[in-house]
Parts: sequence; structure tokens; C-alpha cells
Amino acid sequence: MEPTRPDYFRPALTAGAVAGLLSAIPFVSAANCVCCLWVVGAAAIAVRLLARTTPVALKAGDGAIVGALTGIVAAIVQTLLSIPLRSFNLDLAQRILDKAGELGGEMPAGLDGFFQGASATLTPGWFLLGLFFSAALFGAFGALGGIVGVSLFAKKAVPPPAPAAPPRGPSDAA
Repeated sequence: MEPTRPDYFRPALTAGAVAGLLSAIPFVSAANCVCCLWVVGAAAIAVRLLARTTPVALKAGDGAIVGALTGIVAAIVQTLLSIPLRSFNLDLAQRILDKAGELGGEMPAGLDGFFQGASATLTPGWFLLGLFFSAALFGAFGALGGIVGVSLFAKKAVPPPAPAAPPRGPSDAA
């Protein structure tokens, strides 16, 4: 009898939404600079959630699938949440540079124009291109995190019992 295929989407959706949220928050997202830490961790957690609900032992391929799905969900959530946070991030960077200029540092010429131009570059093409690259990067790191999660959290397959050896006794040689 063929074992049923595990439900990958629910754990990936749950863990991916959390990773996407953490990846969109301005200072918290800096942890993604360390090998996409939020995505790898979320993929491992998605495997943990999957292992709880799946009666069969998970393989590395199952972890890679749920991890990649987690990364794609995280990329979508992060990209959608970054739209309203974009102006906040640019405003924060502008205030930090203004404060640095007040403290005696000389700012490069044309830096003000850079921030004004950066706020106007969110076109649908750039949005989709950024989403595509984020999904590819997060999906790859999510697959790695899923494989790590299988080695940490998955139930181990129980080997079938070995056949019993014939009993040893005196030989019937005459």
C-alpha cells in the first residue's frame, strides 16, 4: 500500500509568513544577511510542523520541498510588506544621514537626489523582478533549511525486523 503524500502547504504557509514578516521589519531583517537566517530557520520549523502531522518518516526530498515552499511564501510576504515600509526606510536613512552631517561629517554631493529617485523607482517591472529574485534566493535557502530540519526533527524510519535465524542444535548426521 502506497503511503499518502504529506501536506506541505500548511506548514510552509505558517512558517513562511513568519519568516516574511521578520524579513520585512527594518532592523530585524538584518539577520537575513547571515545566510538568510530567518528563511533557513523557518524552513526547519516547517519541517518540524510537517513531522508532527505526518505518520510516515520524512525524507530529505520532503524537507527540500517544504523548505522551498516556505522560502517562496516568505519572499511573497516580505515583498508585499516592504511596499508600505519602503517610505519609512528611506525616511529613516535620510534622517540618519542628516544627523551624521550635523555631527561634522561631509556628505557626498547628490545624495539627496539619490533618496528622491529611490522613492520613485517602484514600478511594476522592478517589483516583479525583485519578487522573482527574492523567491529564487529564499527558495534555495529554504530548501537547505528543510534538509537540515529533516535531519533534526523528522521521525526516523524504523527498519523492518530481521528474519529469525534457524535454531542451532545437534546435527542430524548419521
